[in-house]
Amino acid sequence: MFACSCMERRYRTLRFKVKKYLKSEKRKNTWMGRCLSSEIFDERYWLWRKHSVAVGAGWGAASAIAPVPMQSFWGIAACLWKKGNIPVAVFMAWLSPPGFIVVAVPLQWWLGWWILRVLGFDGSGASISMLKEVVTGIADNFFLAPLDGVNYWMFGVEFSLGVILSCSLLGVLCYGLTYGIWSLVDWWKSRLHADDVSGKEN
Repeated sequence: MFACSCMERRYRTLRFKVKKYLKSEKRKNTWMGRCLSSEIFDERYWLWRKHSVAVGAGWGAASAIAPVPMQSFWGIAACLWKKGNIPVAVFMAWLSPPGFIVVAVPLQWWLGWWILRVLGFDGSGASISMLKEVVTGIADNFFLAPLDGVNYWMFGVEFSLGVILSCSLLGVLCYGLTYGIWSLVDWWKSRLHADDVSGKEN
C-alpha cells in the first residue's frame, strides 16, 4: 500500500516536471514545441487510473516492437486516439533495447510466414538467415542483395502480417497484465482496509 502511494506521488512529480518542460518548449517556439499539440496537455491523457494506465502500457508496448522510427510518437498518437496515459506509453516504447530490430524483424517476418504457410499460401522464398544479413547490412550500408530471387510482394505480406500480429499480441498482453495487476493491488488494499475496520470494531 505504501509502495503504491509512493509510486503515485513520484508519478505526479514527474508529470509536473514534464508538463512544465513541454510548455516551455512551446513558448520558445522550437521545432519540438511546434510539433506538440495542446491536446497532449489535457488531463485525460495524464490520469493515474487503471484503464488509462493499462491503455498507455498496451499502446506503448505495441509501438516498442514496431519497425517504425520514433516509436514514442506512435504511442502518444494512439493514446490521443484511445485516451491512454501518455507518460506510460512513452516509457513502454523506450523499453526496446538498441539493436532489438536485428532480432525483431526476422522474428516478425517468420511469424507472418508461418501463419500463411499454415493457411496454405505459397511462401516468398525468404529465410531467417537472409533477413539477418539484410538487417545487419542496413546498419552499415543499405542493401538488399541477400533477398535476390525473393517474391517481394509475398515477402511484404508475410512481414506486414507478422508485424501486425506481434504488435497486437504484445499490446493486448501488456494491457491485460497492467489491468490485472492493478485490480489485484486494489483488491489487496480493500482487504487490508476491511481487516483494519474489523480489527477496530473488535
